[in-house]
Amino acid sequence: MIAVMALVGAALLAAAIPRGTLLATFRARRASSATRAALPALIDAIAAALAAGLSLELAFSEVAPTLPRALARATAKVSASLRLGEPVERALQAYDEVVSAAELAPFVIVLGAFARSGGRVGRSLARVARLLRGRLALDAERSALTAQGRLSAVVLVALAPLGALFFAILTPSYLATVAGPGRGLGALAVGLEILGAAWLWRLVRAPSEAPELAALVDAVVVGLDAGLSFELALAMLVARSPRVARLPEARRLLADLRIGRTPRAAFAAFAASGPAEARIAALVESASRFGAPLAELLVAQADALREAERRQAETAARRLPILMLFPLALCVLPALLVVFLGPPLLSLLG
Repeated sequence: MIAVMALVGAALLAAAIPRGTLLATFRARRASSATRAALPALIDAIAAALAAGLSLELAFSEVAPTLPRALARATAKVSASLRLGEPVERALQAYDEVVSAAELAPFVIVLGAFARSGGRVGRSLARVARLLRGRLALDAERSALTAQGRLSAVVLVALAPLGALFFAILTPSYLATVAGPGRGLGALAVGLEILGAAWLWRLVRAPSEAPELAALVDAVVVGLDAGLSFELALAMLVARSPRVARLPEARRLLADLRIGRTPRAAFAAFAASGPAEARIAALVESASRFGAPLAELLVAQADALREAERRQAETAARRLPILMLFPLALCVLPALLVVFLGPPLLSLLG
């Protein structure tokens, strides 16, 4: 029964999905990964072109042919928009289709500041590229830490259907028993399999997004490094990145600064959100009081946030085998027992 249901489901899935859709989805994900990996190289190339004396429009035009296809098309659109006189922020919206807005936000902040006031942006763009490479490395490390758990989950979930198929091939009476008096057992096994698969997937999936607070600090540091004020850098980040814009602490802090509250009062409210926010607020207040370089202080804080995220990922990976014991014991093993022992016992009793 389970094998028949699996084959029927596979046939229905193949009939419902057009030919090439799965392959196209795989290629799209692969292209998206390649585009994301190429973004730091794009930023480095733009920095080198600007350092060589090219205009922003010519820099994008020269860099476009050296990039992956999707990123090259977006870069060519940016160059064309700049040639037509579009503002930098609006021209860079061409990347929204191929790159996450949160990852692109620091790049937009730096180029927006450069378009307004000029100056040397090589250091700021190098910082942006370094931040993006750090995010990519963190995501790759997080994925590697959970790779063994994901593979184990796939093997565990596949045991019961493969066992049912094995018995159906070797024992002709197996399907007749499951389709007759063992219908309830078959339904129970399918239900346990679905519950176990969902439970295991929830445990082993690796979050792909960087922490919002670390992304906020990164973008603000880049804005400060490019010559913007704290409030302007925060405003550009909230306007550009939907993920950060959903962060209530950032919206509240920006609103407090815009309505004229003193920075001390605004950051006091921000500090009440949590210990990390309190440390950031203390850094900003001390820097404003004593004239310390705020950007360097925030860089250290952002590094600390990412190191904490890395330790959390390592801790979660170590706990994963223990947590997987619960769906294994409560769902996967009972489904295996039902598939392996249920029909033979019913045949003996009958």
